[in-house]
Amino acid sequence: MAASPYRRFSSLCPTVQALVIRLIQEEFTPLLPLSAEMPAAAWARAVALADPTLLYCTAQEPVIRLCPESYEQLQEHLQQELTRTE
Repeated sequence: MAASPYRRFSSLCPTVQALVIRLIQEEFTPLLPLSAEMPAAAWARAVALADPTLLYCTAQEPVIRLCPESYEQLQEHLQQELTRTE
């Protein structure tokens, strides 16, 4: 049986989680109404709580993408958590 290319954020190793958090931060910072720069710990907590589903492929070159189904949910969760942190 082939392994599923879909992985929950929580199932990734800490090194890959840190990379994914940075990529999410780059993607979502312009979309969120944040008045100040959020600390990395706040982003890590918010992403971990949302636990988005990712498309994780390791064919020729590794690719990690946020599943479209998780995008809107993650954006809403980040907005709630990060504005609460401000």
